[in-house]
Amino acid sequence: MRGRVEVAVTAGWWVVTATAVVALLLLLGALACLTRRGSMPGRSATTLPAALGVAGMLVALAAGVFALVADDEALDRTDQPVLGWLVAHRTPGWTGVAEAASLYGGTVGTGGLAVVSALVLWLRGRRGRAVVWIGAVLVGSLTIRGLKGLVERPRPPLVTRLTVETSTSLPSGHSLMAVLGLGLTVIAVLALVPGDGAHRHRRAAVRAATVLGGAVLALGIGLSRAYLGVHWTTDVLAGWLLGGALLALAVGTAAVVEGRTPEIHSSEGVPASPLR
Repeated sequence: MRGRVEVAVTAGWWVVTATAVVALLLLLGALACLTRRGSMPGRSATTLPAALGVAGMLVALAAGVFALVADDEALDRTDQPVLGWLVAHRTPGWTGVAEAASLYGGTVGTGGLAVVSALVLWLRGRRGRAVVWIGAVLVGSLTIRGLKGLVERPRPPLVTRLTVETSTSLPSGHSLMAVLGLGLTVIAVLALVPGDGAHRHRRAAVRAATVLGGAVLALGIGLSRAYLGVHWTTDVLAGWLLGGALLALAVGTAAVVEGRTPEIHSSEGVPASPLR
């Protein structure tokens, strides 16, 4: 038993180190892009540095969460007190809401929604972005599986759980894919519903409602996992941070792809130039 604990902690610190290195590389990449903005095509000159910078900061925060978990500080200071408070304040109504959010907001549900949005983008001529969206969902799934296998953090005690889970705890896959999948879907809607033109105020309302709805759903899905007692609070936080980082990288990558590849926008009503 002693040896198993030591291995788990060691693996945790390896993850902390690797995550911190990734964060540093992303921030250096953002700085490098800023120095070469003049040679970058289209919107990628501004979007890519911002995306790399945001992703780097979020991954750095995730590394901090992993460090707290590896040192067991999070368990004593945050995870156990929050879990105890949630268990003490459970009600039948909120339990039903949490179970619904957890059931329909799983990785298959939110990731599948992003795939559907990618299909719509493809049909509307945004093929480069559609491919990036599919790739982001695959990377998100691999990130969840890889980190769970590396960290091997046990879930909260069985007595606190309201649903059955068999995998390890960190990060929360629901939380990561909620931010990533719903974020990709929201951005797809924003790309297909312009804010100007006829009925400008109605379009602006649709865009604002889409952003707000996506944010509330992503927040609720993550909180439902802690409420149901199947994840520690830091599992959920790490999932949100990593999902946000992958979302930022997807946006930056899409800007580069669309800047280099001619796109066909069927909604514009303009014949596309022949591809060479």
